Amino acid sequence: MVKKCKMCDVTLEAGTNWYICMMKKKHYRCISCDKKVKAISNPTRMYVNGKHIRKTHPLYKPGRYKTFNDAAFEGTYKLDNIKEGYVYVITNKAWPGWVKIGMAIDAEDRLSGYQTSSPHRDYILEHSVYSNERRKAEQQAHSRAAKLAIEVNGEWFKLTVQQAIEVLDNLDEYRRETIKETNTHTSKDKLQEQPIQADLWAYAENR
Repeated sequence: MVKKCKMCDVTLEAGTNWYICMMKKKHYRCISCDKKVKAISNPTRMYVNGKHIRKTHPLYKPGRYKTFNDAAFEGTYKLDNIKEGYVYVITNKAWPGWVKIGMAIDAEDRLSGYQTSSPHRDYILEHSVYSNERRKAEQQAHSRAAKLAIEVNGEWFKLTVQQAIEVLDNLDEYRRETIKETNTHTSKDKLQEQPIQADLWAYAENR
């Protein structure tokens, strides 16, 4: 039996213009009309793939979207113009010993994108750090990871997850922010007593 949206009378097609979850609950409302209803009930909130997005997020725009790309398409901003974002480490058990180091405006949103290409949804977001210049941070992470990796294939590096995490945690920008936060809680004398592992990166790059 053909089902139609009770608001606009369009024919409902599961997975196309009708959420599967709504079909199971017998809610006869197309995706477009559903967005309008939810936007009215929560006019100041943003949701991406069901996840609430805070107003502090660089891509915040009230509404409900499947991905940040959908939000950009319906909005006035372009993803390429956004400098802020995350550098992340992702793994998949199908390729043991390999890690992917990439950048995205939202690391979890990028993970969701990878999961759609895997029938087992077995990608794992191991770690991510925020950056005001995600592209520059990614370039630095790739450069440092390449020096540690046994093999390199594009954005995939054959090194341990812990090594990849240390690369991200010691990015210049991330380290500066960490030191700023530490200075508010720790005396200068104590800071001088603590070895700064990130200095080893600068030494290695200047060799």
